[in-house]
Amino acid sequence: MVYQGPLNLEAKELPLPEIGPEELLLEVLLCGVDGTEVHAYRGEIGWANEAAPLIFGDEVVGRVAVIGEVSKERRGLDVGDRVVLDARWPCNRCRPCIQGQYFACEEATAARTGYGVMNVDRPPGLWGGYASHVYVPPGALLEKVPDGMDSKTALMACSVLANGIRWTSFGNIGLGTRVAVIGPGPQGLGTVLAAARRGAKVVSIGLEEDAARLEVAKRLGAVETIAIARGEDTETTRERVLAVMGPIDVAIDVAGFVPAKQLALSLPRTMGVVLVPAVSTPPIQSVDFMSLLRREVALLSPRSHPHSIRPALELAAQMVGEGIDVGDFVSHIFPLEAAAEALRVAGGETGERPIKTALDPTMTAAAS
Repeated sequence: MVYQGPLNLEAKELPLPEIGPEELLLEVLLCGVDGTEVHAYRGEIGWANEAAPLIFGDEVVGRVAVIGEVSKERRGLDVGDRVVLDARWPCNRCRPCIQGQYFACEEATAARTGYGVMNVDRPPGLWGGYASHVYVPPGALLEKVPDGMDSKTALMACSVLANGIRWTSFGNIGLGTRVAVIGPGPQGLGTVLAAARRGAKVVSIGLEEDAARLEVAKRLGAVETIAIARGEDTETTRERVLAVMGPIDVAIDVAGFVPAKQLALSLPRTMGVVLVPAVSTPPIQSVDFMSLLRREVALLSPRSHPHSIRPALELAAQMVGEGIDVGDFVSHIFPLEAAAEALRVAGGETGERPIKTALDPTMTAAAS
């Protein structure tokens, strides 16, 4: 399913490439539908419109369909093995990559390289998970799915849990840290889980219509939840949070809306931290930097989840042993040809409030 421009996904057939000694071809089993893709589909993200036509999808669980002999030896994989892809990979030459942050790779940024962001005219074209197959070049990163792990569990681990692990580590969250996570969508729930596992006291904040998601947040370790009433102003919400939590050390905005960003900036105590991994849509127009300065609040912008997928898979497996399968939170699965509907559902346009939406290219329309 190729993104041609705002609200335009078109089904296309691309030839499967010949696979060289260091390459792989994956059959896609599941692909997550994330918030960035929702905004891109609506035409709200400029780079996506510039890069089109392209194939969305950077949260991919796949089965090895073809693998070169060198890749087989180096990666320890064979045909039939299930893997999860990392959305980006390092050039191993620029400063960010040398320091371990390949999501900020300067060469990849300049060339717009990675899954879900590359024009289909760049051979072999299969650069996204909204497809039956995905090409894996020699330098791409992936992790083998543990034996017995459900593909839905692996999907939640490869991005949602991986992001939560990276973001909470980036914010130096630990035992006793008072954390406010704004937005109980998939990324917010993963962040709640990761923060609680690091010993933090966490409040999950959402809207009144997020009641089911807020209940999930409690299951994942939130000690408090706040449901924002329609029309409620930011200061009222702030007072409600402080009343149940006391001073907030770290506020994390994963909602991606201007009021959420404003709330996050207002919450931390003196010498606290604001983490802003979510970009607000539309962009926030002003920030009260004097307020941040008076409180000496640090504003941090963690970008994605470098080197976090393996620990996320391990955490997901551990939780299954404890009786909680994060794969259960993949609440809506659509066949590939229904990608536009999946994006509308994930974006809340149908009245549903899914926790996590995914595409299954092996599913027929009748089965959905």
